Amino acid sequence: MKTKVFFISALMAILPLGLVAQNSGKRSALEMNGALSLSSFFSGETVTGAGAEALFHYRLAKQLGIYGGWGYNVFRNDYPPAGYRCDFEETGYSIGLQYKHKIEFFNSSLFVRGGCLYKHIEIEDPSGELLFDTTHRPGWQAGCGIDIPVAEKWSIVSEARFSSLNERKAQTNTSPIPVRNYFSIRLGILKKF
Repeated sequence: MKTKVFFISALMAILPLGLVAQNSGKRSALEMNGALSLSSFFSGETVTGAGAEALFHYRLAKQLGIYGGWGYNVFRNDYPPAGYRCDFEETGYSIGLQYKHKIEFFNSSLFVRGGCLYKHIEIEDPSGELLFDTTHRPGWQAGCGIDIPVAEKWSIVSEARFSSLNERKAQTNTSPIPVRNYFSIRLGILKKF
C-alpha cells in the first residue's frame, strides 16, 4: 500500500511540470532495450545474465522527463537448497525521472535516470518448475547513458545501470532469498512520437 501511495504522490508532484509550454520536439517516446547483466548471488561469484525492457517516456520540461515500464532479467546460478544450477528470473515494473542534456556538436544527448522498482525473483529448476518466489518488493535503480539520433524520430540508446531490490528475511533456512543487486549494460532503440 505504501508503494502505491508513493508512486501516486510522485506523479502528482511531477505532473504540473508538464504544463510548461514547449515550442518544439516530440514529447513521448517508446524505448525497447536488451541488456547484459552482472550479478552475484550466494557465494559472491559474479554471474552473467541477460534481459529486455520496454519503457514509455514522457517529456515534462525541456530536459526533464518521466519514464515507466516493464523489464525481465534472467541469471543462472547454483541454488544451494536444490543442489544444482537454477534460473533466477527477475520481472517487474519501474518508474522514475530522467534528465537529458543535448550535446550540440555531437548531435546526441547524455542522460541520467533514477527511479523506483517493483519486482520479484522466481527461482526455477532446469525443467521450469518453480522452487521459490520472493513476491514483488520495492527497490531502486540509477543509470546514465547516451541517446544518438539516427533519423528524425529514431535513436539508438546505450545505458549503464545499477539496480537494487530490498532484501527480505527468508521464511525458512532452506529457501534463502538471494542478493538482488546487479549492474547492467543496456542497448536499445527509441522511437519518438
